[in-house]
Amino acid sequence: MKVHVFLGEFNSRKEATSYTESYWEPEPDETASDEEYALWENNNPKWKMESDLKCYLDGDFIETITDENKFEYLCGMIENSEDIKHLKTELKGKELILIFEKAINSENAELKSTDRIEYKGVYESTLK
Repeated sequence: MKVHVFLGEFNSRKEATSYTESYWEPEPDETASDEEYALWENNNPKWKMESDLKCYLDGDFIETITDENKFEYLCGMIENSEDIKHLKTELKGKELILIFEKAINSENAELKSTDRIEYKGVYESTLK
């Protein structure tokens, strides 16, 4: 299985996951009309990274790594760790986002950098 590697700068884990994971806006209260409730349902969930990447993503196959051992974690996920040695210094102060190929529901999807995350490439994963 292949894994797409991204790096991003965020102020906190919460800020990072607010970008890399889907979320729902607060549900309207019981006084909301059927139209208001339907609008809320149609506009949720929100997912900024999916919107920016312009492709459907399955969140079950995406990881946001913010701890200090990011490089060691990445080495354990990449089949040939020599391929990623150049990323060690780039990881300092940045969050690591891994999007496994099973997350992408389109053969034509072309992942690339966005305003928030930098695409570092696709690699063979140790996961099969």
